[in-house]
Amino acid sequence: MADSATPGTPSLRAAGMRQTPQREGILRVLKDSDRPLTVEEIWERIPERRSGLPTVYRNLERFVREGWAESILGGDQVMRFVRCDSRHHHHHLQCERCGRTAEVDACGLDESLRNLESLSGFKITRHQLLLFGLCSACSAEAAQA
Repeated sequence: MADSATPGTPSLRAAGMRQTPQREGILRVLKDSDRPLTVEEIWERIPERRSGLPTVYRNLERFVREGWAESILGGDQVMRFVRCDSRHHHHHLQCERCGRTAEVDACGLDESLRNLESLSGFKITRHQLLLFGLCSACSAEAAQA
């Protein structure tokens, strides 16, 4: 089986993981979706469902640790996962209407985080920011209404 690493695609072998159809299927499902997906939605979209939901959960946890995916808690308190193309710190924008999600490479929070550390006495080790709005398609549709 050839390694699935192409530009923008993670290398399972380089991360010390065996390359399996299940892992490749999960990564492919995430890559093909422009919206965050629940574990069940990911599992349903894997072409060769040779494994159960626990395997999908375990692999998603590893992909999040590797930075290949990010977990996003929805307004309905359901955890969903989105594929990350950036290997560096980034944030996400999510359309309030259709759910489409996009990565944002800019952060700009460094000074604010240093101020929060100073005021709170906490040492901030990481942060996650999800911004909401309307994607261009939904914005155009709303303008026509």
